[in-house]
Amino acid sequence: MMSCMKSDAINMVKYELTYFNGRGRAEVCRLLFATAGQPYTDTRIEQAEWPKLKPKMPQQTIPVLKIDGKTQVSQSLVIARYLAREFKMDGGSSLQALFVDEFVCTALDLFENYAKAAFSPNMEEDMKKFKSETLPKFYKLLDASISKNGKNGFAVGSSVTLADLYVYNVVESVGLDELKDYKNLKANRDKVESIDKIKKYLASRVKTPF
Repeated sequence: MMSCMKSDAINMVKYELTYFNGRGRAEVCRLLFATAGQPYTDTRIEQAEWPKLKPKMPQQTIPVLKIDGKTQVSQSLVIARYLAREFKMDGGSSLQALFVDEFVCTALDLFENYAKAAFSPNMEEDMKKFKSETLPKFYKLLDASISKNGKNGFAVGSSVTLADLYVYNVVESVGLDELKDYKNLKANRDKVESIDKIKKYLASRVKTPF
């Protein structure tokens, strides 16, 4: 369990995020906390602990966000969207919020395709097809959307949003080497990593296999 404290917190709400000791489905939420400068307790559990803790979770899944020590909510995307709203990273208008959601759903579709290939009985063949067909298709979509909807390297508008962080996290999992062929997507990743709070978080982030 780690308490992640920042001196420029945006509110006094007490947050606890519970997940496995890995990036996985909780990492976007951690990036949101880091970007906002919001203190929270980063509770990381090991696989061996999960069977005992599972019945205590609201939906017997993690991540789980606990708010002020009592309210608990499940589902990683629900948590991320809530935090993005609280931290004003959901888009500056209803239209921008619409495009933020589009980026998030596109990134999730990309990751779902990656996971299917990675855990397929024919993994080697399916992963080769993913890298040669599916990945370029999605990277092209994301690259064009960044060009259309973002400014100064950001995915939507001219400031960091949930869209940037979701894309950043998914790209880290599915394919960094291919970014060189997609200048807007590469610029977006560079932009995210140039944000001081994210840079500090990444420098101190626990190294895990997933």
